[in-house]
Amino acid sequence: MQRRLFMQVTLPIAMVGALLLAIGLYGAWRVHRLHKRSTDIVAENVAGIRRAEQLRAIIQQSNYRLKRFSSTGDERHLDEINRLIREAHQRQRQMTPVSQTAEASPLIGRIRASIDDFSTAFGQMGLSADGRVCPQAVVQLADSAVFDDLFAALDDYIAVNDQQVDHSSRRNQTTANRLMFGLLLLGTCGGVAGLLLGYAIARRVGRTIIEVAVSLGDVAGKLNKVVGPVAVTANPRIYDLEMVLQTISQHVSTVVERLQASERETLRAEQLAAMGQLAAGMAHEIRNPLTSMKAIVQLAENPEDFSAQDIRILEEEIARLEQSVQAFLDYARPAPAEKREITLEEIVEQPLALMARRADRQGIAIVFVPPRPHLRVIADLVQLRQVVLNLLLNALEATPLEGAVRLEIARKSDENHDDSICIRVSDSGHGLPDHLGNRIFDPFVTTKETGIGLGLSISRRIVEDHGGQITAANSPQGGALFTVRLPLVSGHNQTTTPERSNSKVERPLRVCELVIDRETN
Repeated sequence: MQRRLFMQVTLPIAMVGALLLAIGLYGAWRVHRLHKRSTDIVAENVAGIRRAEQLRAIIQQSNYRLKRFSSTGDERHLDEINRLIREAHQRQRQMTPVSQTAEASPLIGRIRASIDDFSTAFGQMGLSADGRVCPQAVVQLADSAVFDDLFAALDDYIAVNDQQVDHSSRRNQTTANRLMFGLLLLGTCGGVAGLLLGYAIARRVGRTIIEVAVSLGDVAGKLNKVVGPVAVTANPRIYDLEMVLQTISQHVSTVVERLQASERETLRAEQLAAMGQLAAGMAHEIRNPLTSMKAIVQLAENPEDFSAQDIRILEEEIARLEQSVQAFLDYARPAPAEKREITLEEIVEQPLALMARRADRQGIAIVFVPPRPHLRVIADLVQLRQVVLNLLLNALEATPLEGAVRLEIARKSDENHDDSICIRVSDSGHGLPDHLGNRIFDPFVTTKETGIGLGLSISRRIVEDHGGQITAANSPQGGALFTVRLPLVSGHNQTTTPERSNSKVERPLRVCELVIDRETN
């Protein structure tokens, strides 16, 4: 919702704001550039006019000195004229900036040529018999056309610069008018664009509010059946939606409280059902031995019908009764684990020895694939032996005559079970029913005609208490496959031993045989 509102409201405003900011920055930069250019041109033209006026004053002073010399004959005026000529050349050189227009450049040339003519004429004035400058020559130079041409060129140069100043002034005025029009247009268009954008955003926000109201109406309709009606208007406002959201939040809290109460009731019902199932299982397992024991006791009333075989049956039923009671005790009150570092050979030796005799009686071969030496786990030896014994016992009971049970232990390392021990027990029976799934590990769930169904449940609890997991599935080769994973000892390094041949012991599985398969893991 926040992202949608951002895309519909904030993003268009930010884009329009960025566009107006860019236009404003460009306009400010453009105005600054034009103003600087006009200022430079005006300053240059004014400086040119000032230099031209200064040069005019120097030429006028030179003409005045010539006339004073002709009337007084004082040669100091001639020395002053030499100084003024040098200053006139210097001022003239300052009148040639790079940015002069095409009209001003010829005038500067005329001014330079006139100053050169005056300087040449002054240097070539005739001398009298006594070696002094002739006054008539000075008067002729003072009244010559050189001064008229120079003054005319300076007047034209000043007029051109005045025209440039006027042109720059008019251009600045035009720029100011355009800027005013642009700012007026920008303000008008910006205001209109703001109104249109605000209208569009208001419509989008209104549409969003209506969509939220529709969704809230749907939620309210579903809550009506549970906690009562929730009113949502057809044309909601923000305040109306806030009130509806508060009401829905309160109703949802009520529904959550009811669901929690329902879950507690369901959990209690499941606990009571489990207790009932436990009681039924206990009654069934205890009633059968008691029935046999009762019949034997009734036979004892007539000593002639009572035999030693009846005593043996009575002992077997008592042992069966003790075994059932012990299974219930193990499930209800498991013994605390006494964990220590043990090898895998210690875990499987005793269960294999116990099951070998029973497999011999049933005509079933047990194939054992041993692990590499020196693989260790931290566990309770008695409890893990009980797990292996339960799995082997179930496999033997599910395997038909001349079948095989396979016990394999290997070290595995993968993404989910890094550096762990994998114990697999498989049989060649009919496999697990598909409808059971993971319920095979639930208490009192069994696929056998006899038994109370606690062995796998106890095994799973033992494995999980050791930080591992146990799974059940049907093997692709047929039969059931149970897999137990246990964590390896932390920091354990496998001791390297000479590798044996990778081939299995090549001999057929025979009935009543324990086959040790030395396949390299």
